[in-house]
Amino acid sequence: MNNLKILRKEKKLLQKDIAKYLNMSQTGYSQYELETNDIPTTILRELSKFYNVSIDYLLDITNVRDRYSTSTIKINNNNRLREIREDKDMNQTKLAKIIGMSQTGYSAYEIGLCDIPTRVLKKLANYYNVSIDYLLYMTDERKANTKNKELITN
Repeated sequence: MNNLKILRKEKKLLQKDIAKYLNMSQTGYSQYELETNDIPTTILRELSKFYNVSIDYLLDITNVRDRYSTSTIKINNNNRLREIREDKDMNQTKLAKIIGMSQTGYSAYEIGLCDIPTRVLKKLANYYNVSIDYLLYMTDERKANTKNKELITN
């Protein structure tokens, strides 16, 4: 059972309750719990706040429920991706190859043209050894809390 389902059941809520809160269909939400659809970053942020847990916990990257300290920086597209990449002295082409995608596709995430799929967030967090919460401006803490679990790359 994944953490989304565990958290929902702990609060004695039905999928339709969470779907209503998120203003979406129950079927759409159920696909997040079944991991058949990627969860948009806006929904990840909302669920993290609702359950008061980190996005890393929501996505089963860590067993630690605690949220990271709140970011003091406003969300600015996905410039954090560019900052981290440049800190590693890496170009988009090289990074895209490492995470198994095209440079054009990666560039679209970095400049905020489209949402970053969950599987790509996991790969980036794993490669950079940071939390997804950090990548999404939920925290300013770079270090991921991977206690008892390894970052998942698929």
